[in-house]
Amino acid sequence: MKVKEIRPGAAVPGGIIRVEVEGLNGVTDVRVEIGEVEAAFLGASQNVLTLKVPEGVSESGVVVYQGQKKARRPLRLGRLLAQELHSVANPVVDDQGLIYCTFSGARGEKVPFSVYAIDSHGDKQPFLADIVNATALAIGPDGLLYISSRHTGTIYRSSFDKRLEKYAEGLGLATGLAFDGVGNMIVGDRGGTLYRISASRQTSVLCELEPSVSAYHLVAAPDGGVFVTGPTLSTQDSIYRVSASGQVEVFFKGLGRPQGMAFDPEGNLQVAASYQGRKGIYTFRGGSPEWTVAGPMLTGLAYSPARDRLYLVDSSNLFVLDLA
Repeated sequence: MKVKEIRPGAAVPGGIIRVEVEGLNGVTDVRVEIGEVEAAFLGASQNVLTLKVPEGVSESGVVVYQGQKKARRPLRLGRLLAQELHSVANPVVDDQGLIYCTFSGARGEKVPFSVYAIDSHGDKQPFLADIVNATALAIGPDGLLYISSRHTGTIYRSSFDKRLEKYAEGLGLATGLAFDGVGNMIVGDRGGTLYRISASRQTSVLCELEPSVSAYHLVAAPDGGVFVTGPTLSTQDSIYRVSASGQVEVFFKGLGRPQGMAFDPEGNLQVAASYQGRKGIYTFRGGSPEWTVAGPMLTGLAYSPARDRLYLVDSSNLFVLDLA
């Protein structure tokens, strides 16, 4: 018996992986452990076992058992770092390694704390209050934290000693947030508009896009433009590339509910999405998305300053995947 391949090669709890095997004698007495915890089968054949990564995993690797035989193969496993969050976009990480996540809340809901700061050990502390429906986070060229409110159409700015101010207003259903290569803030109004706000706070329309049912998600491109996702009611959503002059092109179409994006350490675009029924993080190394991390319906991702850790969020949890 042999484990030929595991797809993808990394996963967090709740993710679904495919284990390709050979030499099984039927599937009735097969058992699989992921990180020393028995995994639940979602499907099984002589050649492929489909499994859900269980909660509470603490060790890496997959072991397939059948009778007295066993076969092992490495799998990079992430772990749960913090719970009781409500992230609807990417987390952000400051230069000290603190991770910032939102508790966005239901539409119009004022929650006790809007943003939390979490250290690398999972210690979660309230950071900001009084922002209704905090949505996107970004660290600006000035090193300060910016937060969008889809409820008020306002962008707030906070120093890391928690002083909060309104930075820009009147931006519709303000969701996505990013800074381009020359320091302009790009804000996505999920109703269909991308705004550009200069360092002097002059606001202009960058482009118009198809409205999103939930939020726009933005990431700055190396050449000065931005990539944009915005889930719609379609099962074939797009990643858009918007140039610095506001020209819009479809970078890729065919994703299910694409959300937060980032660039990996090699400069490849990554997106949290579903594709061909498989959820997780997809990486664009060429023209097609490569399934690189299995997870539940993830909403965002961010790298540590040293690029040796990948932080992932779903609607209520923060996970960490060690890359070193």
